[in-house]
Amino acid sequence: MDSQARLIAALGASAAPARDPGFALAVIGGAERRRYREETARSVLNAGGLAAAAAALAAPFVDWAGNNAEALQSGILSAAGLIALVGLARLMSARATVLLRR
Repeated sequence: MDSQARLIAALGASAAPARDPGFALAVIGGAERRRYREETARSVLNAGGLAAAAAALAAPFVDWAGNNAEALQSGILSAAGLIALVGLARLMSARATVLLRR
Protein backbone atom coordinates (compact mmCIF):
# COMPACT_ATOMS: atom_id res chain seq x y z
CA MET A 1 0.00 0.00 0.00
CA ASP A 2 1.57 3.30 -1.04
CA SER A 3 1.27 6.55 0.89
CA GLN A 4 -1.61 7.85 -1.24
CA ALA A 5 -3.67 4.71 -0.59
CA ARG A 6 -2.89 4.89 3.11
CA LEU A 7 -4.00 8.53 3.23
CA ILE A 8 -7.25 7.76 1.46
CA ALA A 9 -7.88 4.82 3.79
CA ALA A 10 -7.12 6.96 6.86
CA LEU A 11 -9.39 9.77 5.68
CA GLY A 12 -12.18 7.33 4.94
CA ALA A 13 -11.97 5.56 8.30
CA SER A 14 -14.55 6.30 10.95
CA ALA A 15 -11.95 6.34 13.74
CA ALA A 16 -8.24 6.90 14.10
CA PRO A 17 -6.07 3.81 13.79
CA ALA A 18 -4.90 2.22 17.01
CA ARG A 19 -1.61 3.51 18.37
CA ASP A 20 1.31 1.16 18.11
CA PRO A 21 3.63 1.70 21.09
CA GLY A 22 6.25 -0.58 19.57
CA PHE A 23 6.48 1.65 16.50
CA ALA A 24 6.68 4.80 18.64
CA LEU A 25 9.46 3.30 20.75
CA ALA A 26 11.32 2.16 17.63
CA VAL A 27 11.20 5.69 16.20
CA ILE A 28 12.34 7.22 19.49
CA GLY A 29 15.10 4.61 19.83
CA GLY A 30 16.36 5.29 16.32
CA ALA A 31 16.43 9.03 16.95
CA GLU A 32 18.32 8.50 20.21
CA ARG A 33 20.85 6.20 18.54
CA ARG A 34 21.50 8.82 15.84
CA ARG A 35 21.83 11.59 18.42
CA TYR A 36 24.18 9.45 20.53
CA ARG A 37 26.40 8.70 17.52
CA GLU A 38 26.54 12.39 16.61
CA GLU A 39 27.33 13.44 20.18
CA THR A 40 30.01 10.74 20.48
CA ALA A 41 31.66 11.81 17.23
CA ARG A 42 31.56 15.46 18.29
CA SER A 43 33.05 14.60 21.68
CA VAL A 44 35.83 12.49 20.14
CA LEU A 45 36.72 15.27 17.69
CA ASN A 46 36.69 17.83 20.49
CA ALA A 47 38.97 15.72 22.68
CA GLY A 48 41.26 15.02 19.72
CA GLY A 49 41.54 18.73 18.99
CA LEU A 50 42.36 19.51 22.59
CA ALA A 51 44.96 16.74 22.67
CA ALA A 52 46.55 18.04 19.47
CA ALA A 53 46.66 21.59 20.85
CA ALA A 54 48.22 20.36 24.10
CA ALA A 55 50.81 18.33 22.19
CA ALA A 56 51.66 21.32 20.01
CA LEU A 57 52.22 23.47 23.10
CA ALA A 58 54.24 20.85 24.98
CA ALA A 59 57.57 21.33 23.16
CA PRO A 60 57.72 25.14 23.54
CA PHE A 61 56.64 24.83 27.17
CA VAL A 62 59.37 22.30 27.97
CA ASP A 63 61.94 24.60 26.37
CA TRP A 64 60.63 27.62 28.26
CA ALA A 65 60.39 25.74 31.58
CA GLY A 66 64.05 24.78 31.41
CA ASN A 67 65.08 28.42 31.11
CA ASN A 68 62.57 29.87 33.60
CA ALA A 69 62.34 27.33 36.42
CA GLU A 70 61.98 29.94 39.19
CA ALA A 71 59.12 31.74 37.45
CA LEU A 72 57.45 28.42 36.77
CA GLN A 73 57.68 27.40 40.43
CA SER A 74 56.21 30.73 41.51
CA GLY A 75 53.40 30.40 38.98
CA ILE A 76 52.58 26.86 40.07
CA LEU A 77 52.39 27.94 43.71
CA SER A 78 50.17 30.90 42.81
CA ALA A 79 47.88 28.70 40.72
CA ALA A 80 47.64 26.14 43.53
CA GLY A 81 46.72 28.91 45.96
CA LEU A 82 43.99 30.19 43.63
CA ILE A 83 42.61 26.69 43.11
CA ALA A 84 42.49 26.16 46.89
CA LEU A 85 40.78 29.54 47.37
CA VAL A 86 38.16 28.82 44.71
CA GLY A 87 37.55 25.33 46.14
CA LEU A 88 37.09 26.76 49.62
CA ALA A 89 34.69 29.42 48.33
CA ARG A 90 32.64 26.79 46.49
CA LEU A 91 32.54 24.58 49.58
CA MET A 92 31.43 27.47 51.78
CA SER A 93 28.80 28.49 49.21
CA ALA A 94 27.43 24.94 49.08
CA ARG A 95 27.30 24.76 52.88
CA ALA A 96 25.54 28.13 53.09
CA THR A 97 22.99 27.02 50.49
CA VAL A 98 22.22 23.86 52.48
CA LEU A 99 21.85 25.84 55.70
CA LEU A 100 19.62 28.49 54.13
CA ARG A 101 17.27 25.90 52.62
CA ARG A 102 16.39 24.50 56.04
